[in-house]
Amino acid sequence: MSIIADRNRMYLILMYFSMSFFYIAIVLNDQQDPVPVLGYMMGLIVFVVATHDTLLRIISQATGQTSTIGELNFFSALLELNRKIHNLLEADDVLTLVNDTLKEKVHVSQAHYFLGKDLPTSMRFDQIGSAEARGLYPWSESRLTQFSLEELEHEAIKRQKLTTLTEASPTLKAIFDASKTSLMIPVIQNGNLLAVLLLGRTDNSKPYSDFEIQMFNFLANQLTIILDRIRVYTKIFHKTAMDHAEKVQVMQSLSANIAHEMRTPLSGIRASISGIEEYLPQLLESYQWCEEHEKGKFSPIRESHLNVLINTPRRIKLMIDQANTVIDMLLMNLRENALDRKQFNVISAAEIIEQAVDRYPFKSGQREKLHLSLANDFTFLGIESLCIYIFFNLLKNAYYSLQGAQKGEITIVLERQGSQGVIRFRDAGLGIDPAIISKIFEGFFTTKKEGTGAGLAFCKRTVESFNGSIACSSNLKEYAEFEIALPIYAGLG
Repeated sequence: MSIIADRNRMYLILMYFSMSFFYIAIVLNDQQDPVPVLGYMMGLIVFVVATHDTLLRIISQATGQTSTIGELNFFSALLELNRKIHNLLEADDVLTLVNDTLKEKVHVSQAHYFLGKDLPTSMRFDQIGSAEARGLYPWSESRLTQFSLEELEHEAIKRQKLTTLTEASPTLKAIFDASKTSLMIPVIQNGNLLAVLLLGRTDNSKPYSDFEIQMFNFLANQLTIILDRIRVYTKIFHKTAMDHAEKVQVMQSLSANIAHEMRTPLSGIRASISGIEEYLPQLLESYQWCEEHEKGKFSPIRESHLNVLINTPRRIKLMIDQANTVIDMLLMNLRENALDRKQFNVISAAEIIEQAVDRYPFKSGQREKLHLSLANDFTFLGIESLCIYIFFNLLKNAYYSLQGAQKGEITIVLERQGSQGVIRFRDAGLGIDPAIISKIFEGFFTTKKEGTGAGLAFCKRTVESFNGSIACSSNLKEYAEFEIALPIYAGLG
């Protein structure tokens, strides 16, 4: 090919030199002024640039070497295809690009693609690794086949190389005839059949040139590298997904048992507290009477302790409710079930935040570091108990951050932005490392020694079930801010 191309280009060079000498001879005989000579030379250069490709094509046709230009285009198309497909991670994207290039640039009229059982596409991903995923399966427009895929697989494994119509076995010729193709390209890595391509052109009786075979071999080699990489990636991904599913299944079973064992004593404690709550006022009244009429008969109780005692039943009930909410959250997070919208109520953002703050078990000095700005109230549809737990979780994380930083305060601000209400929850503590901020909403991801990684994942799923969104922004060692956006309820908000 190179010899033919060089010969044709030599014809052009000789022709241009002849024209140059001819024009110069004429101009020099008629003009002694160099300016017109330069003008003629510039015109000749423009002519060379404008006519080079066209004249080369004419010479190629005149010498019977019209395939030279086609081979150059073929080679360029496959080089460009190779550059693009090496950046892809999905078999669907690779095959789509290969198919487009072969039909648009290489003039392949028929192209059928069949993939191995370990190679996923959008049509086969769920079956990868299952008992149903056996042998070759067709991709895209090759889904309807008029021949046996087992026979095609047998031929590809048996030959393990490009096979044309002229060297095909009777079985492969029958496959070529049914698919209107004339070339089989097996893609094999270490004895593992990744894919088989069947290609055809308008005239399948025309033999393939040595150059075309070389180019299709080059394509097969590149596809081997890319598809095998995708296959390995898929196996790793599938194993990771299976491991995750097994962990979730074990945790679901374990959590259900723990939840059952926890709810029974909690229910008993709540019933007992209800009894104490009913009779405690009478007991305290009796104590007051004794203090007045039988002074010194009983040891005195400090007034501060009496106030704590009065509020104890209520606080215990709140703690039991909080424990039940945590149990519900963990079970819901593991089940990954969608919430029942029939349970949704109209909720005031300001009121639910105030409830959460009122019920949160603050430690000494914590409440003073929390500042609320709830003037821009709005309403939304949700479930009160789940909303309260969202704020419990954010408060717990925020105070953990303040403790680690030994500084900072927490602010909760309500805003209205068109049809959306926004809750901004900000703590000026440790902040979050940019390297992990994209992972904080993933299930089981945590940076705390005793953490479960369930809290923020639950918050995200719950907010999204309310048709809202939650996002986090942060500057390390400065602040972390969670933005919860919820659609304002049109009926009241």
